[in-house]
Formats: sequence, C-alpha cells, structure tokens
Amino acid sequence: MKSPQAQVHFNDNGIPVASQFDDVYFSNDSGIDETQHVFIDGNDLLARWQHWSHSQFVIAETGFGTGLNFLVVMQAFAQFRRENPTHPLKRLHFLTTEKFPLPKDDMARALSAFPSLSGMVTALLNQYPLALDGCHRRHFSDYSTTLDLWIGDVHHLLPQWHSPKAGLIDAWFLDGFAPSKNPDMWTDNLFSQMARLSKVGATFGTFTAAGVVKRGLAAVGFEIKKRNGFGRKRDMLTGVFNAEKTPSTTREGPYYRYNQSPLYAGDSVIVVGSGLAAALTTLALAKRGIKVTLCHDKATLASGASGNPQGGFYPQLHSQVSLASRLQAHSFLFARNFYDDVIAQAGSGKVSHDFCGVVQLNFNPKVAQRQQKLIENSVWPEGLIHYASSDFICQKAQVQLAQDGLFIPQGGWLSPPELVAALIEQARALGCVSLLPMHTFSHYERKYLEGEKPSVLAHFDNGATLQAKHLILALGAGAVASSSFTSLPLRPVRGQVEAIPSQAPINQLATVLCHKGYMTPAYNHRHALGSTYGKNDLDIEVRSEDTQQNLVTHQKAMEGNNLVEQLTHDGTARAATRLGSPDHQPLSGMLTNYNALKSRYEGLSLGKPLHKECALPDEPVSTLCCLGSRGLTTAPLMAELLVSELTHAPLPLDNDLCRGVHPARFMVRDCIRGIMGDTSNEND
Repeated sequence: MKSPQAQVHFNDNGIPVASQFDDVYFSNDSGIDETQHVFIDGNDLLARWQHWSHSQFVIAETGFGTGLNFLVVMQAFAQFRRENPTHPLKRLHFLTTEKFPLPKDDMARALSAFPSLSGMVTALLNQYPLALDGCHRRHFSDYSTTLDLWIGDVHHLLPQWHSPKAGLIDAWFLDGFAPSKNPDMWTDNLFSQMARLSKVGATFGTFTAAGVVKRGLAAVGFEIKKRNGFGRKRDMLTGVFNAEKTPSTTREGPYYRYNQSPLYAGDSVIVVGSGLAAALTTLALAKRGIKVTLCHDKATLASGASGNPQGGFYPQLHSQVSLASRLQAHSFLFARNFYDDVIAQAGSGKVSHDFCGVVQLNFNPKVAQRQQKLIENSVWPEGLIHYASSDFICQKAQVQLAQDGLFIPQGGWLSPPELVAALIEQARALGCVSLLPMHTFSHYERKYLEGEKPSVLAHFDNGATLQAKHLILALGAGAVASSSFTSLPLRPVRGQVEAIPSQAPINQLATVLCHKGYMTPAYNHRHALGSTYGKNDLDIEVRSEDTQQNLVTHQKAMEGNNLVEQLTHDGTARAATRLGSPDHQPLSGMLTNYNALKSRYEGLSLGKPLHKECALPDEPVSTLCCLGSRGLTTAPLMAELLVSELTHAPLPLDNDLCRGVHPARFMVRDCIRGIMGDTSNEND
C-alpha cells in the first residue's frame, strides 16, 4: 500500500533533518567521508573485495535515507570493477530499508551537495520508486550494482527476506537515526534477524557505540570491536558474525526457494519456449554469465500469445490491498523500469511502444462503484493510478468520451514480438546464448554420472537430446500437452484480438482505452481491439463470431460515445491461447510431480505448521508460465524472481508474494484440505 513519506527540513548547512526524529540524515562535516569511514572502512570492504572468490557481494542497510551510503559504495565498487576487470567478483547487491521514503525533490536537493556523485545521483533519481510498501528492485548496469529498496518498517521487512540456510548477507550498514532519537529500530528483533540473515564472517559497521547496540549484537553472535568514530563522534562499532550456522531445527517448508542446487557463471541451462517468458529468462541468465540454449518449436520466436502486434501494458489494481493487487503493482513498476532500459539499449525503432497512459473507463454502475471505492480507500500512490474526469480523459485520449474513470500514467502499449526479438538480441550479445529452432519439447529425465554433479536431459520430438545443469520450461499454452505439467491445474484461454484499420474518429486516439475489453492507439495504421476469453479452447483459427463479439463488447461499453458504432473492419485478427491458473496468478519456481509429493505433507491436514514441514526435494527443472492476459506486466519480475532463486541471490519479493506465485501452492492447498489425490484437472 501507499507509504507515508518523510517530513524534512534543511539546516543552515544545507543538511536534511528528519522532522519526526530531529536528527540529520548525514554528517554536518562530510557525508561522503562519514560513509567511507563508518561503512566502507568499517566493513573493510576494499580488502574483502580483493580476496572475494564469489561472483556476488551482498550488503544490507537499515536506513536508506537520501541514498548517500548506496551511492558512495556503488562508486567504490564501480572503481573496483574497472581496476579488476578479470576478478571473480562481478556484482554488488545492495538491500536497504526505509520506513519513510524521502520525496524525490527533497532527495535531489540533499544530494546536489555532492557533485562528485552527480552521474550516479541522476541514475538513482531516474529510477527512484514511488512510495509503495514492498521491494523495489533497480539495476544499475553501468555500475555492476543492483539495488533492492524495501519500503516499510524494518521489523516487518527483515522477517520477509528469504535466506539460504548458510545466510544471505556479507556486510551490514547499520544506519538509521541514533538510538536515543529512534529507539524503536534498535531492538532485539533487529539483532536476531541480522543473525538469521548473516553468513558466517559477515561484518557490520555503525556510527553508534550505544550500549544497547553493543549488547544486542554480541548476544546474537557478533564479535564487537570499538573504533574511532567520525568527526565529533568519539567511538563507533564494527564486528564480525562468527556464530556457527548449524542446520536449523525449524524446517523451511515446501515454499523454501533455495532447495535447488545453485547456478553459477559458466553453468549451462536449457530454456524451452518462444515467447516473452522464455526471452526474459534467457536474458536474466545471460546477464549472470550462465550459458543458455534456447529451444523453441517453430522457425521463429514469439509464435504464440507473444506474437500479437500490440499488447496493452497496465496493472489490474483493486480497491483493497491484496496479494493479487500487490503483485500487479510491483510487477508493473518493475516492468516499466525494465522496459525503459531494454528499449534504450535496443535503439530507436527496434521496439515499437507508446507509454501514453491507460484509461480505465467507468462504463457501468458496478464499475463506477469499484472505481469510487479505489479512489476513496487511497491505497495506491497517485503516480500509479488516479481519478480521471471525463474532461481529463478527452484531453489525454484526443477523442470525445462521456465517461470518467481511472488513469494509469505509466501504462501504454508495446509490441510483444519486437520486444522478444530485442531481449534475445541483447542476450546473444553477451556471448553465452545459442538458439535451436524447430525443437519441440517432449520430456526430461535426471542424469547421474559417477563423479559428476546431477544434471538433466531434455528430449525433443525431432530425436535431439540436450544435457544441462538445469532446465526451464516456459512453454506457454504448450504446457497443456506436456507430461511435465500434469500435476498442475493449468487453465488455457483462447483470446482473439482484432486489428481494426485506422479511421475517423479513432485515428486520433492517443491513449489506451480499457473497459471490459481494450483499444490501443494506431500502430502500422491499425488499432488492437480485444479480446475474447474462451476457456479451455486451444483452437487459434480466426473466427468471425469472435470478431462480432469483440465489436459488440466495445459498442456496449462505450455506448453513447459514437466512437465504435460506425467502424469499418476488414476482418484482420489474430487468435492465440494464453495460459492461466485457477487463482489467476503466475507460476514461477520449481517444477516437479507435485501429486507424488503430497504424502510428504499430509500433516498439513492435521494442523502442522507450514514452516515445520520439509523443503521440496532438489529437482533441476523450473517453470515460468500461467502469465494469462497480463504477461507484459508480470513476466519481467517473475523471470527476475526465478533466476534470483536459481542463483541463490536475494529475491525481489517478500515471502508472502513468493508463496503466491510458487508452483507448490496448489499442492499445499490440497494437503491442508486433506485432498491427497490428483486434482490438477478439476475446475475451481
């Protein structure tokens, strides 16, 4: 939900001061030097990076504030990479929390005091997220750094961080306002979560030497050292986590996401699929140095639902905060940022798009009631969605419309096939991706050879067999016919989209219009108008009755606007099958025979807590599917989640949302209900 923002004023030195805590965001003496002394030197980062043997280093921070600490350490890491181009350490991952995010203008003013950081300040401000609770992942490729900005209370957020059993964090920046000004942060809960998340050997640095901090950290296993403080502060604390990481007596349960063997740079992965899910997963793997063989069943990519010339891009938001709407909001915001980067890298004209905004029209009394409730509840930032009067809509759409509604300013439309092509082109440019067209997936099997790590064999209908460390099936509607998906309740849905010739008055349309269907501005002299919704229909032949249904849907929803009643249509259309799930959420995670595993979790029907159940067995197969009609919105974040999981990197979603898209959720639901048989083909 929408987060309260910080209230600040600036002192005589131009330093921002938090009005709520009456404390400065950084030192009056020198903010950059303070970060260098307390956090970079306090964690001995430069020396540790030189001797680091892994590809990633993870820092966690307890107060983002102006972002100064992040910018200084990102600058230091970028310099390290320039000076050590062949070093195994390739990426910095920075996790940070902020309960009261600064307004963007205040952040810009505060950071203007540091001209040596101006390039990175611009990059941060360009990607600075809306004030929405949860994780906002941002990639800064030019600096080999990823930022996860978690907005919310640190005591609520840290328990939501998914962690490998060996720990997640390599160094801590214990920032935030002083214990005397903000005692609610410096609690035993904070210190116990630090112990849970820390790897053995993880370090911390903090500006404070308060006894409550020293005692709390020592109690959970940190060896504490006192160092000279910065500026007028006499002392500060540093330390190392040396408590033994013993196997926990509390098991993680079937939603634990680090149960599969981790992938490393140089490992091989087979991705099967031709659409957006497969392309996004391929690029995410390639960026991490993983070798990918992308197999698809036709001669060209984007042969299925991702082949529609235009796709509307917007989230489906509710008037109440729910798992579904939270997932839509965060997926949409991540996707918009991601697409901006992909489009910029692709170059002018490579990915046709227009982020012209999306209008959700008020077209009947029930919709009006829902929209009014969304506005009154005010759970979403206005930068995400806001009320739109009929005059506002007419101005934005450049056509005459009588209804009011809602407006999503960051939405619009993209060309999915061009987007897929750009993603694959960028993945291949990294030098570790090969394509195998005309490879229709048949089945897989695990392979064990003495002296070798377990691997997977993927078999194809043309007789080919490929071997890799991991297999990812992003088959879209093709999953319905695959034996690998028989334990999952898949819901194929046929959708036909019309390509209406551009003509008056819709030739002036300048934004995407949504009601029960949708209409886009012109692209190549045609407008996308859709879409039908035929459950369990796999036929993709264009049907005249579906064309008529699409036209009637628009005419009813926009009655009285004289916008679609007189349209001439030449019958050009495209039909494809989208794949969904019973709860309408995507599937991103491990793929296995979940029916065969139900007996392991029968205790759930007797009230056994989920977290006390065992983790799923390691299976070298995963899936990204069931994107439904919101693939452009959800696919980028779902691919990021999957690849982060497979590389044992920090996850970009909290545990609640991770559970909501885990393929095991249907098995868990059945086990809780005591349903131990095969329910994959039953309708909900």
